[in-house]
Amino acid sequence: MHAVNLAAGAVLRLDCPGGVEVVCDAGRVWITEERNLEDLWLAAGQSVRLARRGLALLEATQASRVRIIPALASSCRASRESPARLA
Repeated sequence: MHAVNLAAGAVLRLDCPGGVEVVCDAGRVWITEERNLEDLWLAAGQSVRLARRGLALLEATQASRVRIIPALASSCRASRESPARLA
């Protein structure tokens, strides 16, 4: 499990197979997954299990804290991205 504090506007990149759970402990985050047309929003107390393989991006719309809980056989990698690098 990885706990991450994100400032407003900060982006977290998840390079991982499906099955990873994202838990929003504080704040609000926007999640978009590769090959998924529907974006997700999580507020404090909400969680989601990502179903798609590949890239997922999380952006904090305000100061937030998230936990990334890998699936049992997952090798999920999380890295912070600069918003400027995504433009």
